[in-house]
Amino acid sequence: MSLMHSLKQRLGGITAVLPPSRPIVYLDYPVHNNVGDLLIHQGADVFLEDYKYAVLGRFSMHDFTRRGRDDEASLVLKPSVRDLDALVRGGCAIVLHGGGNFGDIWPQFQMFRELIISRYPGTPIVVLPQTIHFDNAVQPERSARILSAHRQLHIFVRDRESLTFLREAGVGGELMPDMAHQLWGRPELAVAGPESGTLVVRRRDRESRNAADATQFDWDELNGGISRVTLRALRKWQTIDNPLRHWVPNYALWRLYRDGLVARAVARFRPYAVIDTDRLHGMILAALMNKQVRYREGSYGKLQRYAGLWLDGSDRIGTERTLSAAE
Repeated sequence: MSLMHSLKQRLGGITAVLPPSRPIVYLDYPVHNNVGDLLIHQGADVFLEDYKYAVLGRFSMHDFTRRGRDDEASLVLKPSVRDLDALVRGGCAIVLHGGGNFGDIWPQFQMFRELIISRYPGTPIVVLPQTIHFDNAVQPERSARILSAHRQLHIFVRDRESLTFLREAGVGGELMPDMAHQLWGRPELAVAGPESGTLVVRRRDRESRNAADATQFDWDELNGGISRVTLRALRKWQTIDNPLRHWVPNYALWRLYRDGLVARAVARFRPYAVIDTDRLHGMILAALMNKQVRYREGSYGKLQRYAGLWLDGSDRIGTERTLSAAE
């Protein structure tokens, strides 16, 4: 599938901005059960390995910040951020995780990003491919002031609308497909055996605009009681501000959990010939598995913005209307 291969190759352009010769620290890897973010993180890990980056440390938001409840937009740096200060003084670059949480729908992730950008004005910072979206009319101006004050910031974005925001804010950046495309061709995504039927995947979170019912699938169905307990334990271990936590490799433990959850998502998709989804990474995972995809829009146009730019050349990916017209 040449389109998917070309998207993977295009990710190599990141090296022009982030040379593999410079050591990096990777921040904000996802510690939650959203398979889309985990696919992005897997793709980023494979990218860093493929291009032989020296990664001095990998940290989640929980390593360096204290947050309020999920319904509270509050975040403060903890004393443990001094560990990051020491790494940065050594001359590394900072790489921030990509995804679709740049804006005010998921405010705590944006707060962490802005805290880091403000704290290290003299350090090269690269944000891996993101979709930018604000609902609040005031927040874009505030965020633009913080971003534009950093003279060594470069933000990769996944669609033209996000690039427009950067251009208007005076922030360096360019278009780049999602990091999950670095997973193209991986044997664990191969489909063996017959495929039939349609799996309907519908969001059940704040980005949904489609009513889900009991016959439809979402990522949370992959998480049994043991998964939820394990996630809470891993997240709690990362929040402990005690040197003891550095004796146990937080990231290595998380990576095992992450890979197991993604493998369950792949197994859920594998028997189906068609994936009908309003999740961006439902669409991308299905494409990585070379399945037919019917996508429906979420709350703010993220899928159409992405598919129209990167997947338009595929006759296996489209809305129900566009696929019907092609037949």
